[in-house]
Amino acid sequence: MTSFKNQIKKLNSLGYLRTRSVINVEKSTRVNLGNKIVTSFLSNDYLGMSKNRIIITELKKSANTHGIGSGSSPLISGYSESHHYLEKEIAEYLNVESCLVVNSGYMANLCLLNIFDQEMNVVQDRQSHNSIIESSKINKIKINRYKHLDNTHLEKHLRNGKQDIIFSESVFSMSGDATNIKEHYKLKKNYKSFLFVDDAHGFGIAKCKAKNNSIENSCSSFNIKISNIDAYMGTFGKAVGTLGAFICGNKDLIDMVVQKGRPYIYSTALPRCIIDATRKSLKILAINKTRYNKLHSNISYFNKQSLKKDMAFNFTESPIKTYLIGDPHSTLSIRDKLIKEGIMVQAIRYPTVPRKHDKLRVTLTSDHTKKDIDILLDTLENIHCEKSK
Repeated sequence: MTSFKNQIKKLNSLGYLRTRSVINVEKSTRVNLGNKIVTSFLSNDYLGMSKNRIIITELKKSANTHGIGSGSSPLISGYSESHHYLEKEIAEYLNVESCLVVNSGYMANLCLLNIFDQEMNVVQDRQSHNSIIESSKINKIKINRYKHLDNTHLEKHLRNGKQDIIFSESVFSMSGDATNIKEHYKLKKNYKSFLFVDDAHGFGIAKCKAKNNSIENSCSSFNIKISNIDAYMGTFGKAVGTLGAFICGNKDLIDMVVQKGRPYIYSTALPRCIIDATRKSLKILAINKTRYNKLHSNISYFNKQSLKKDMAFNFTESPIKTYLIGDPHSTLSIRDKLIKEGIMVQAIRYPTVPRKHDKLRVTLTSDHTKKDIDILLDTLENIHCEKSK
């Protein structure tokens, strides 16, 4: 245990110690931190659906009828009629052959690479989410990592006709950068590779032509049919506002995950009340695009205002905005100064990002106002001005 104490001291001295804050969420943009209400730019509840009264009512109704636990794994008695219908409905929203609901996006990625008997070659971005990295490490997988968003470097790792797996995160959670799925799809066809897309931060919010009775996604934003992707993953804990995730693909792939996806097989299923709440949320999002449009209005406003101020945020159409600092101690210091001014953003440090890429991470939601955005940018600008004096 002494070695643990020394390791923790070292992490703290380097500025890499992780800590938790007790936060009580009042609503998606306001949280109670130490008995002080502050404006939060932390949440991935991009459309504010976790606080939607219709969805909460549906959850309560289902919990009163079916209880609050599923009681067993999906292959025992945890797979309810609601689970079955949710999978069918997602397949219809996304126009794919088959779907499997799992407990989390992390679990989805672990399951997916469980299904191969032989060693497979996976090609992934160096800034891929930890779930993609770990899923490769614990399975029979040879990992090749290419430079961030560098498709030329990616192509060098592909072998024609060898069924390599291109495993792409559509929107990178720690940078907001977007993968060019159209280019990855071309490489998939040219090299006869598999293409897996993790759309955790694109499902339900990706910028594309909004259509009724459909759910926006990153593949559609590049005019690529999800049915042409070998495996597509999305989550419910972000745009949908509930809990869990799913994998889409052809029937054979989904059947094989049921047979060999160990995290799915050996985990207690999501409660039916969560599943029913998720179904209700998706029905709302498929028809009502008000929150979707408000989110993208906020993203556009943030980009415009930060450009006016010459602030080095990323100018993507993602709600994830990052501000590079490059030093962990400075990143924590600026975060703490923002908290004193009633604003919460996330300090992202190594090992979540590479060394010297420490940054502030801002996530926008449909519930933020233009005033919220102005106050954040003005305050951050003032902090930097004070620092440079």
